[in-house]
Amino acid sequence: MKLLNGTGMSIAGRWLLPALFCLCLLMPGLLTADSERGSFTVSGVEIRRGKDAWRVDANLNVRLSEGAREALDNGVPLVLELQVQALERQPWMWDKVIAEGKRSYQLQYHALSRTYLVKNLNTGFQRSFRHLQDALQDAGVMEDVKVVEFEELKDGRRYTVRLRGRLDIESLPTPVRLLAYVSSAWDMDNEWYKWRLAP
Repeated sequence: MKLLNGTGMSIAGRWLLPALFCLCLLMPGLLTADSERGSFTVSGVEIRRGKDAWRVDANLNVRLSEGAREALDNGVPLVLELQVQALERQPWMWDKVIAEGKRSYQLQYHALSRTYLVKNLNTGFQRSFRHLQDALQDAGVMEDVKVVEFEELKDGRRYTVRLRGRLDIESLPTPVRLLAYVSSAWDMDNEWYKWRLAP
């Protein structure tokens, strides 16, 4: 027996139509043999002592993958997340994450005004740009983010800090999210950039 909603359409049909629509929008990227990979590349980083904690300023160069770019051009907002973590070195096991901070930016294209909007999801502050590259540059800035408080660091222990950017797949609309998980057109390199935290 099929479950129907008030319009007589099956529940499965309600999800199938948006999924097929998104598939048609993004099909060129799915069929491309050599889809351009996206990436987050750290171009500059400074870690400094604050009043009660280590703090970091960083710049990441963001290049969208082909699938992400096509989705953006078709009105799908993207969330870019910049993450920083402090880890305590463990001799016989995985290093332990003891603190972390992040900045999240929502990137959206408005076709009518032909502008890209970048919204800082931590502060709510929003800016508009005429060119995608300028918008991506703004979304790659991590400024005055707390890494770890001094009181969390113990004498005689070794610590490292790592930093990366990532595309938040979970924030995408459901049909697009499914495509992003299975399509290589959405691949974005986001390896951790690591360095030792001096005592």
